[in-house]
Amino acid sequence: MATVRTTQRFSRVDRDKTAVNAEKILIQYPHRKVMAMSRSSTLESPSMDGMPKSPSVSNHTDDQIINYLENDDKQFCDRCEKIINILLPQTAVNDKWPIILKMRYVTLKPSLDDVIMERVGYQSSQYYEAVKDALCAFAEWWPSYPGSLVVSKF
Repeated sequence: MATVRTTQRFSRVDRDKTAVNAEKILIQYPHRKVMAMSRSSTLESPSMDGMPKSPSVSNHTDDQIINYLENDDKQFCDRCEKIINILLPQTAVNDKWPIILKMRYVTLKPSLDDVIMERVGYQSSQYYEAVKDALCAFAEWWPSYPGSLVVSKF
C-alpha cells in the first residue's frame, strides 16, 4: 500500500484542484509583468497633432481607465511577489517552496523543471510533490475575493 501522509488523508482541501487553480494564476505572471512594465510609459490619451486645440483639460475618465490598466497588472505582480518572497518563507513547511515557485513561475523567463530539480536537490517524484504543495500554500495566501483558489473536498 502506498504511503499517504496523515495530513493528506484527513485534509479537507482537494490538493489537485487547488494546485491547478494556483497554477492558473501564476502562469499569468510573466505576461502581466511585461504588461505592467511596458504600460507605464506607453499609455496615454490620444492627441491630434496639427489641429486647433482648446485649453488643455484632462480627461478624468481616460485617466481612470489608464490608471486601472496600469495598476491592475502591477498589483497582480506585486501580490504574487509578496506571497512568494515574504509570506511563504515565513510560513512554509518546506523552505524550498518559494524557490520552486520563483524559478517556475515568477520570472520573465521560467526555468525548466530539470534545472529547478537540480537547484533544490530533488528527484522527479519528490519535486512534483513539492510543486503541488507549494502551489497549495500559495493558494491559501491568495485573496479569496472574488473566489478562493482553495477547493474543498466536501
